[in-house]
Amino acid sequence: MASTVIELSPDMSFLVVDDAPASRETIVKTLKTLGFKKVSEGISEGEALKLLQEKVFDFVICEKDMRQLGGYEFLMEMHENLEIKRVPFMIVGTEQSKEDRVRFPEANPDGFLKMPFVMKDLSTQISQTLMRYREGENIEVDYEIARDLYMNGEYEQALGWYKNISMKNLTSARAFVGISRCNRALGNSEEAVKNLKFAMQNNKNHVQAYIEYGICLLATDQKQAALKAFDQALLVNPKNPMRYEEAANILTRCELYEEAENFLMRAVNMKIVYPKLYAQVGRNFLSQKKKDKALDFLQRANEQDPNNPSFLNSIGICYKEMGKFEESVNYYNLALKINPNDVKIMFNKVLCLITMREYERAKKVCHSILKVDPKFERVQQKIVEIDKLASEQTVEIKYRGVIPK
Repeated sequence: MASTVIELSPDMSFLVVDDAPASRETIVKTLKTLGFKKVSEGISEGEALKLLQEKVFDFVICEKDMRQLGGYEFLMEMHENLEIKRVPFMIVGTEQSKEDRVRFPEANPDGFLKMPFVMKDLSTQISQTLMRYREGENIEVDYEIARDLYMNGEYEQALGWYKNISMKNLTSARAFVGISRCNRALGNSEEAVKNLKFAMQNNKNHVQAYIEYGICLLATDQKQAALKAFDQALLVNPKNPMRYEEAANILTRCELYEEAENFLMRAVNMKIVYPKLYAQVGRNFLSQKKKDKALDFLQRANEQDPNNPSFLNSIGICYKEMGKFEESVNYYNLALKINPNDVKIMFNKVLCLITMREYERAKKVCHSILKVDPKFERVQQKIVEIDKLASEQTVEIKYRGVIPK
């Protein structure tokens, strides 16, 4: 029976993920020749994941072999990132190897395009990939429901869905990680650990199982065991920058700054290119009041990704901590040019202006914040504080030189 062909809209948005410029350009040009107007490029795996967190795409095309993450591992990173919505995913490259099948048994792309290809091959595979993505029996539909329930705080219902998925595939690692995550959220730490052990037995290469296990161990003050779990996650692929970042973020939240720094510096020393890693190193140093080192790494992150408002905001905070307020305000302004309605950055600017005794400017920014978020209570309190400080400043100026020292 002939397969149904899905008519493709020229308004579909594509993300092409490939760290090799020549092959990426080939795919992008072919898509545009086919009439697709909205084609974005992920020039590195880290940048592509950042784009997927910020924007919803209609289709992802990913190279199978890349320097830091292969296509299958990239797909698993998408699966485990709770901020990324499910999207039709097609891998381009040589056929899946035996090693890929062993390492990533649950990385099932919706489509596969074998290299080399011609224009008609790409169009056909996009259509067939969309068909598979929309199949009601696709296990990813169940995962999507479970994920959304978890994200909405409906942990009991999410737990039920993950258990149903695990019953369909008893050798799954991913489903048992989902079960564990729900149990941890519900306060069932023993069940969480037990299910992580199932996950690790099912697939010793499932990175997120080790990360989650480390989190559970930290919750029971087993720091050294947790560090070993994070180490194990890194051993699966020492080039994966997201694992260093996640381990460091977890340790930083636990105020284990030196341990977080060790993980981050390992990545830096390996010359892994990933701007968020440098930013995380900088923020870690800032938490330890090592301001010069913090500024160095934050500026490295900014050099690699100059339009990232989060990096610019962190540099602004660093300069404020160093007492360089004009520089601080300049960086807040650069961040706000990119994201004008970010109330957190605007509030940071207010704090800096108050320290500089620029009360009128501070008050003006406060009113701009309230236009974006009228319920921002801290801003309302700051306006009262600014009025009081401005009044005191007026009295001080009026009587300066009159009141004896």
